[in-house]
Amino acid sequence: MNKNNKIFSTLLIVFFTITISVSGQVPVIEIPNVVSPFTIQTPGQNVPNSQVRQFNSLPNVPNPNVPNPNNSMEIYERDMREMQRRNAELNRILQDYSERQPTIHYDFPSQLGRYGTQYYQQALEKLSAMLRGDIPLNLKDAVFAVENAFFENQLPYSDYSNAINKLAQTAYLKGTQDGHNWNNPVTKNIMLFRAMADTLEIKVPQMETSIVSYPMQYDFDDFWGKNDWTKMFVSKLLATNSGQCRSLPLLYLILCEMTGAEAHLAYSPSHSYIKFQDNSGNWHNLELTNGSIVSDAFVVGSGYVASEAIRKGTYLQAQTKEQVIAGCISDLAMGYIDKFGYDSFIKQCLDTVFKYDPNNLSALKIQANYSTRRAMYVVSQLGRPSLEVLKSNYPRAYALVEEMHRAYERVDATGHRDMPAEAYEVWLRSVNEEKERREHNERYNRIIRGIR
Repeated sequence: MNKNNKIFSTLLIVFFTITISVSGQVPVIEIPNVVSPFTIQTPGQNVPNSQVRQFNSLPNVPNPNVPNPNNSMEIYERDMREMQRRNAELNRILQDYSERQPTIHYDFPSQLGRYGTQYYQQALEKLSAMLRGDIPLNLKDAVFAVENAFFENQLPYSDYSNAINKLAQTAYLKGTQDGHNWNNPVTKNIMLFRAMADTLEIKVPQMETSIVSYPMQYDFDDFWGKNDWTKMFVSKLLATNSGQCRSLPLLYLILCEMTGAEAHLAYSPSHSYIKFQDNSGNWHNLELTNGSIVSDAFVVGSGYVASEAIRKGTYLQAQTKEQVIAGCISDLAMGYIDKFGYDSFIKQCLDTVFKYDPNNLSALKIQANYSTRRAMYVVSQLGRPSLEVLKSNYPRAYALVEEMHRAYERVDATGHRDMPAEAYEVWLRSVNEEKERREHNERYNRIIRGIR
């Protein structure tokens, strides 16, 4: 119990003790402008005439202007005046106490008036319009909108677009120069993959010269963007030729979108990769972090893929384009948190994601973090009381704690298991083992034979 609560309790005890000793009963605190519930029966009010006569005929009726300590009416009125005085004093104390207490804020302070937040609102509206069907789904523009919001509308779209076009052209030239049929959808899948993952020598059309395209590398430095959120960006990947497991698959999907190839994003713990089908309907996994074609068994081999997560479609499931763009809204929320923290904009982002992808794991985890911080924000204002006190005295705050627990239960229901950063890095480096390299070569050669 804090100091103010102790003072308040002591005042109540003192008041009730004094009042009981005076009037013999616990008084009801007077409510202003409400008639007292007590009614004093005076002679002539529903009293038999005989009693009235007896009352009027009593000898030695005292002068009403002279207090009579033995008159019960005067004792009652005296006690009532004393009670009213004490009630007024208690109300004054309660008013002072109430004015000293801080106002409890149940929502985060809004950051939407700060410079830069307007770009996030514009990006959210654009992505929402895509998902509503107001404008066409366009992953290239969706990713740009997310990253441009972080850069406060300073990211040059022409540079971003030209770099992507150059990669698509590289894939096309190498594919046709090697004698592959570009109109074969699988040719596009493989050649786009090679443009990102292999060293390619390409003849410049109508010129007696060649150029070399080098593979993109995995950036092991801050690969989850904890210190620098731009590490997650496709624009950073295009600028430095190095990225991580979010930007690499997104760039591949953008290239597929431009060239008409079919591919899908898929997830494993703390990771994303590409799935596509060959002409026979067989599924293949493109691991862009090291330029390998791997099996589902290899993806599961991290040791953090629970069977429940596979059954629920959390991991290893090909995502739709709508789900990928909804995931871009989760990325938008993460960038906003990195710059401005939590407020109602995050809730707006989450509501939009869940409308189109109720089981989006990234959004569910953001929701759990949001609920936790909001509950702690409110509970801290109350002096961090126990759960019992919170439940009995602050039901609205207690409801936020319950909401926090439900948010974590929704994450657990997906079958997700947290993968420590150290374990993830070990798993990433393991993809370079010779066994997996041989598996990649066998799968690659088999696919190539099918598209000649």
